[in-house]
Amino acid sequence: MSRDKSSSFRHSSKGKLLALLAASVIITSASFTLGKFSARDTISRPEMSWALGSTSSIKVSDLSISLEHAAQTVRASRPDASEAALEVAYEYLSELLSASVEMYIAKGDPRRPEFTDWMSGYRKFLGDSPDAIYSTAPVDASVKYEIGITTGSADYIGLVVYERNPLTGWNRVADSLSIFPETDSSPLQIRLSSGSFKTTGESQVASSVDAQPEHLSLHLSHSSHMVMVREYFFDSQTRIPSTLSIRALSTTGHDLNHSAFQARAEGAVNFFNQTWQGSLALADAMRATTNSFDRPAAVSPDFVGIFYPTPDNTYHGGAFALESNEALVVEGKIPDAAFWSITLQNQWMQSIETSEGTASLNGSQITNREGQFRVWISHLAPPPGEDWLDTGGETQGLVAIRYLLAETAVAPSARLQKLGDTQGIR
Repeated sequence: MSRDKSSSFRHSSKGKLLALLAASVIITSASFTLGKFSARDTISRPEMSWALGSTSSIKVSDLSISLEHAAQTVRASRPDASEAALEVAYEYLSELLSASVEMYIAKGDPRRPEFTDWMSGYRKFLGDSPDAIYSTAPVDASVKYEIGITTGSADYIGLVVYERNPLTGWNRVADSLSIFPETDSSPLQIRLSSGSFKTTGESQVASSVDAQPEHLSLHLSHSSHMVMVREYFFDSQTRIPSTLSIRALSTTGHDLNHSAFQARAEGAVNFFNQTWQGSLALADAMRATTNSFDRPAAVSPDFVGIFYPTPDNTYHGGAFALESNEALVVEGKIPDAAFWSITLQNQWMQSIETSEGTASLNGSQITNREGQFRVWISHLAPPPGEDWLDTGGETQGLVAIRYLLAETAVAPSARLQKLGDTQGIR
């Protein structure tokens, strides 16, 4: 939207602006609770004469308005934020918008699906793991698909089909498949269909030797809309990504091309708004139990559906708030899991990057202390010999722990300790 066209909105009185912001937050919260969000319904917009008479033009406008509304909300909710902190937020929103456009507009036709690399080397959102690659493609129950995978160096490949919860509109798992490649460059084929390839309800686990089309399949429910491929690597520095492809084998039923652009643009708007609002809400909820791994009362199983959960993973999370001379010491039992990791994130659920240390460790990098682990979270280095997650200068942030296919998944403990004070170190 042009600055001239928005001048009347921006030059409103302070009282009117605050009232509009308050109303927007209230309405947005109500819509979010119902699992729906429409920029057009919840955001006061400037005069839109240029778009009148064109539904497609209005959908395009909704994208720009969503970005502006998100930026306004961030600034209004954090009046004391520094310019640097605001820039981090705005960069996150811009990255998320780019992913939304790529996923839903550029590659959002389920009859001609393409995979989108979510993080794509420069963008992060929804609690990314530095040890993982996340790729998604659109699907529709009226179409049969074949996914081709030529494995790289991934230690685990997981596929999940997501459907819509009819009550909330949020995501839930329709079907899933777990693969442990035995060699690099293994060719895999997975069929997706609404037909009865298999009985759903139980996650499949296979190795690359099982990768025949008649063996590997995923079920599409009537509300399935996305398939995600997760690749985990013990060594993310030397990882070789898999080569992915997806093609439609046949189509039946309704014409998916009807109002295709409008539907895809609306999908981009909804994904953008639900993702940033959900991330902000989860971060705020986790801060209620800062420096612990107690589960926030506000986090429900339905709410977690916003974050595209996988049945293979058990998650523990918390928030940290540390002074420069403090450390959060995380201790627990090493899980019996195929993969596990501890990752630091900023308040936007983006993994933290550091110039000197590391802000993420997986099970192959964490010291086994007779079946136990101990990891220090701090800005300054802990005592020698201790496993360390560097906050990268962040005084506040999030801690994400994921256990993959764990037999048990007990939440670890956390305690504050002054740096230089070695009391309690065993």
